[in-house]
Amino acid sequence: MLIAARTEGLKAGFRVGCCVGLSVLLPGAGCSGPQREVKQVVAAPLRDVPDVYRGTIGAEASINGTEPQLVSGLGLVVNLNGTGGGEIRPDVFTTMERELARNGVGRGGNAGGAIAGMSPQEFLRSPNVAVVIVEARIPPGAPEGTVFDVAVRILPGSTVTSLEGGTLWTTDLRLGPATTFGGYKTRKLAEAKGPIYVNPFTEPGTGGPSEVAVTRTTGRVLGGGRVTDPLKMELVLDSDSHSRARSVIASVNSRFPRDPGETGLTARGRGNETLKTPNAEEVVMSQSVAISIPKAYKDSPADFLQLLRYTRVDQGYPQEFARRYVEELKGKPAMSESLSWCLKAIGKTSVPFLSSMYEYPEYLPRMAALDAGAFHGDPRVVPHLIDMAKTAPSAVRMQAIRLMSKMPGNPSINLALRELVDAPELEIRVAAYEGLRERNDPLVSSRPIGIDPNNPKFILETVVAEEPMVYVTQQGKPRIVIFGGGIGTGTAPSSSRSQRDVGIVRMTKPSLVTAWGDRFILSSDCSECEVRLLYRSVKGGKSVTSKVSDDLAEFVTYLAQKPTPEEPAPGLDLSYSEVVGLLYEMSRQSGVAATFATEQDRLRAEIYEASQATALNDRPEDSETQGESVTVFKPTAPSPLTAVDNSTSATDKPRIVPLAKPAGKPKKPAAE
Repeated sequence: MLIAARTEGLKAGFRVGCCVGLSVLLPGAGCSGPQREVKQVVAAPLRDVPDVYRGTIGAEASINGTEPQLVSGLGLVVNLNGTGGGEIRPDVFTTMERELARNGVGRGGNAGGAIAGMSPQEFLRSPNVAVVIVEARIPPGAPEGTVFDVAVRILPGSTVTSLEGGTLWTTDLRLGPATTFGGYKTRKLAEAKGPIYVNPFTEPGTGGPSEVAVTRTTGRVLGGGRVTDPLKMELVLDSDSHSRARSVIASVNSRFPRDPGETGLTARGRGNETLKTPNAEEVVMSQSVAISIPKAYKDSPADFLQLLRYTRVDQGYPQEFARRYVEELKGKPAMSESLSWCLKAIGKTSVPFLSSMYEYPEYLPRMAALDAGAFHGDPRVVPHLIDMAKTAPSAVRMQAIRLMSKMPGNPSINLALRELVDAPELEIRVAAYEGLRERNDPLVSSRPIGIDPNNPKFILETVVAEEPMVYVTQQGKPRIVIFGGGIGTGTAPSSSRSQRDVGIVRMTKPSLVTAWGDRFILSSDCSECEVRLLYRSVKGGKSVTSKVSDDLAEFVTYLAQKPTPEEPAPGLDLSYSEVVGLLYEMSRQSGVAATFATEQDRLRAEIYEASQATALNDRPEDSETQGESVTVFKPTAPSPLTAVDNSTSATDKPRIVPLAKPAGKPKKPAAE
């Protein structure tokens, strides 16, 4: 509905539509408060959407607060191995001095341990401390408690040489790029802390195995960020109709009811506000709708937002709309993804109409129907998904495997995923493993590595498979996954295989592996000989000489184990990135006959993209004014990502990158 607005300089009779984002253009609009002057009212264009989407919430309203956001801050990395310290710029020092005071460092502070009694200047210049820029991308619609990865890099011009082994102190992450003291103090959205992971190998395409150029002045904290104060989400209607707003609220609350124990509603109206124009004419603001994410979608806010967009305002006649969506699927395959969300949003009423599409000859409509059917838990999709997972193009196979993984318990799904773990394509093998892990299949065993099982260094998992492979994650929870130990695996001669060896991947013998300038040496002289290890730590130069198990999983545990009175088992107490780096060298130097693979690194690209989309409309939270002396640390552009399989959609999970494959013959020890 159009409202009349007459202001100075505008022609009489000019009609103005309710602005889609008016509540953003005029911040603070609410149910009460003093009247303020309206400088301009902008007409909103009519939405150009296909007829089939008319009547959905997304066709009548905008959802504010759903864009990925850049958050940043200046932080401190401690516990370095003498690779930090150096001179710090005055503006950065002033900023970090305030942060240190918050942590009890300085005169009168309550900090203990090695930093007790240290002044801020002494602490910041310690060779075991580094000032860093902390950056992250908060996913769209992320609710409070959402965990995300955080990127860490040293300051421009810093003399810090490595962040390896360091730990990030708790750092406030605020909207926009990091600034020094005196800059605009934008809203705090999250915090970050945790051990630094330094990528121990290069990105594909930057050189051969002999040209590994590791950048140790950048790193990340896997799962180290946590949302503490999320951006509020709201629907802003194109129409200022009170009845339409009430219909939208009723529709949302009907489609997304709150679980028992949850307080409040998913959607609630924010009311109207009357403002005065310069010539004292009244303008009635449109009603906006506050949205909160239900607990059921806490771990999948993006799914909730899509369902919200495609939910119909009028909940009547769902069968007719389900029938229409299915007919549109057949006639307009290019709209398959959106129509699949429509069929999900309309509820289980759509299932009888979907079943006719499960064998449709075109891939896009067929997968859209199977996606919606799997979402509603229709068991009839299972044989079709298994067929797609085995025979379709790579990108479709990946999608089918993910849908299978989320289906209710079905033995045929687990059997199919076990078969796909031995697929020749790396991304299919990893997707199948992830599906088995999600379904708690006994083929996958898992244990936390570290002193605290609730906050381990990483998760070590083994998967029974025919083809040996070591797979490590660079996003989310740190995981090392060892594939192999199948009956027909090549990890040991078939004549020497026994049932007790099933699921075990063993090192290659004889072999010789060296790393870190010969600070780490692993060797065995013959196929029946024990494996010997020599390790010299950079902390004090302590040397360890030991005999270790040739069981790769036990060896990985030994590398990361920290001996304690409670857990006196021997170990080297290496970090996750150090363990990953050694496994990479073992694969590259034929210390283990297994392919080494990892996820393609996307964090830096995601942060840079979020920085381009983040709009800093927030005013300063205090009276500080940003001056010329304030430094703003903007995210740097990432290196181009190297695609492994062009058939894989960019929206799929990170592609799997093989970094090292088993060589023909292992090196022999010099003693032989």
